[in-house]
Amino acid sequence: MSAFRRLPRLLLAASLLVATPFVAHAGAQSPPVDPRDSMDVASLTFDGAKKVSATDLKTVLFTRTSSCRLVLFAPICKLTPNLLFTDRRRTTRKALGEDITALRVYYWRRGYREAQVDTVLAPVKRGMAVTFRIVEGEPTRVGAFTVTQRAPVLSRRELDDAVALQEGDPLSLVALDSTLARLKVAVWNHGYGDVRIDPIMPAPDASHVVPLTIDIDPRWLTRVGTVQFQGNSVLSDATLRRALLLRPGALYTRDAVLESQRRLFQSPAINRALVVTPAAGDSVKQISITVTESPPRHASVTLGFNTIEFGQAAVELRHNVLGAGRWLSLRAAAGNLLGEQLNGRAVFRQVIPEDTPDASVFLSPTYQGSLTLTQPWIAGARTSASVTVFGGRRSLPGVVVDEDAGVTLGLVHELGPRLPVGINYRLESTRVRGGAVYFCAGYGICDDATVTALSTRQRLAPVGLSAWIDRADDLEAPTRGYTAVIDAEHASSATGSTFSHERVAGDGSYYRAFGRSDPDEDRFPKVLALHGRAGWVQPHGILHPRARFYAGGMQSVRGFAENELGPQVLEVRRASLIAAGCTDATIASGSCDPSGIPSSEFFTRPTGGSSVVEGSAELRLPLGSRLGTVVFLDGAYVGTAGLDVAARGRGAITPGAGLRYRSPLGVLRLDFGLRPVGAQSLPVVAAITDANGAQHIVRLATEKSYSPIEPDPGTLRSIARRLVVHFAMGQAF
Repeated sequence: MSAFRRLPRLLLAASLLVATPFVAHAGAQSPPVDPRDSMDVASLTFDGAKKVSATDLKTVLFTRTSSCRLVLFAPICKLTPNLLFTDRRRTTRKALGEDITALRVYYWRRGYREAQVDTVLAPVKRGMAVTFRIVEGEPTRVGAFTVTQRAPVLSRRELDDAVALQEGDPLSLVALDSTLARLKVAVWNHGYGDVRIDPIMPAPDASHVVPLTIDIDPRWLTRVGTVQFQGNSVLSDATLRRALLLRPGALYTRDAVLESQRRLFQSPAINRALVVTPAAGDSVKQISITVTESPPRHASVTLGFNTIEFGQAAVELRHNVLGAGRWLSLRAAAGNLLGEQLNGRAVFRQVIPEDTPDASVFLSPTYQGSLTLTQPWIAGARTSASVTVFGGRRSLPGVVVDEDAGVTLGLVHELGPRLPVGINYRLESTRVRGGAVYFCAGYGICDDATVTALSTRQRLAPVGLSAWIDRADDLEAPTRGYTAVIDAEHASSATGSTFSHERVAGDGSYYRAFGRSDPDEDRFPKVLALHGRAGWVQPHGILHPRARFYAGGMQSVRGFAENELGPQVLEVRRASLIAAGCTDATIASGSCDPSGIPSSEFFTRPTGGSSVVEGSAELRLPLGSRLGTVVFLDGAYVGTAGLDVAARGRGAITPGAGLRYRSPLGVLRLDFGLRPVGAQSLPVVAAITDANGAQHIVRLATEKSYSPIEPDPGTLRSIARRLVVHFAMGQAF
């Protein structure tokens, strides 16, 4: 089925997916409502609100405007106020009076102490138009502003980072509270846990100016005394102490408290960890830590699907208590379930044409299994080690199937909070199954004997070094901060590997929220998200496909299917060449000209590259409660320097848009990438069979000018074929 015919079904599926029962906004408590006094709220506006956002003002009100439950239902909502499609809201005159008080308090806390608010009600077609008339008046401003320290604890830079007020600003109590909290944390992290911070603020004068002084009295250094645990019955106190940065005699700091809680919580044997902050007044703090242990054994089963790996299932078994904090986890997962039945049907991508010779290889189920023993808190709270035994079968769609089994040894040390560095060694037996076309196109090896040798089991044994940092504010849907990771690995005969290479790769993301924040946690914030990836590999001989770089897909350049952007060759059937006027003799010699064959009769085969540069920019915007939209621009270039391949490096930039829905299971993502227009000249290979029945791969001398949207590039069918649809869980980055 073509993408154009599938598009209405995709939109219908998306609307049904998010058309779940909506929970009424729970921001303000509803006052008693007399049905005879209530009125439908058709619209809600603020007249005169210039210094603050109308979005922020709405958050403090009980009165809410009626709205369409989903943007997709907007045309229906204009025709009918049916409750199935419209979230109808009502209010009362008493509630409006309380809203006036709430707005005046809101303004007062932000420095506008003379603000006046009134309401105007106007009957309209579907209820009442409510307008709040606001006269903000002149704000009370900060006059001379000084921060004094009774001891020089904070540097000038630390003070500047903590202070959210400046001379001449409106005297916002919200900004003042934030400043006091930041200053306390900054001083506490220097070891002064009993710091006192006092604002000195006289009454405003006739000019509405208030001088402000913040006095910081660090008092005395605070240190950790004894550390006691409560609630643990299986894990010993000695084991738990190894996870702590709160050691007797060490400075008592806020970072040490939070980091100790985090490290305890990282153990699957602990469900909850709370450091009870001791009372102020004593320079030696007697620490009490309350923990809640999890059951010693855990089991979970996960079922799901996505558009390129079809059905998926996973199971995890974990033993949390093996002594000294160790735990053992068994994970098993299967993918490509029902691949042959779902390939190219409904919302699922056609990862490989069904009539290609090796289609069944790529559509067969994949699997991964691992058994991991983890030992945390080795020689301190910051270091952990693990050993993993694994095996599996993974597939790069249209590229190669990789079967492996082996063992991994890893050691991770945290240089700071969420700043780990790891070293690992992986020894595995691997077998590459890609068919003769893959080896001929990707390695330049087309004779059967060498292909057979490469298809046997080989050793891959790289030693790797990794470092990553996570400064994002949320794991699932970040709104600010950044993340970065860099990996370097070396494989050679010295490490026990058949394949030899040096490889370096880096990946980073940056998030920045803009606009006013919304207290409704179900709404997506406005976020600009940027992502970049770069990598390089230097092979010494044959380069294993797992060490190569690929681009394109749901977490890469979304105008392409998985691994579709980059070096490629075209495969064509013998029958198509014969129909175009070639003979077995011209095919065998490579002189057959494939130019006249339609592009639809060729199959692309990615070969991977030796370098990659990739970037994405994404603007994330709210559409309604739980529903958001994105517009994005992705681009990448994959090069082939140092590889003996027929394909050349290739790059592209693709725009697109998508929808996001915040479900109970996580963020669901539906993206539409737009494939670029234009033909490219690609090498062509074909399989022929000799008199003995042996198959040989031949590269034709003439390349093909190939376009995936031929024929009739102006038709609606071809325009729809430019759309690449991705449906998955979680943000793209």
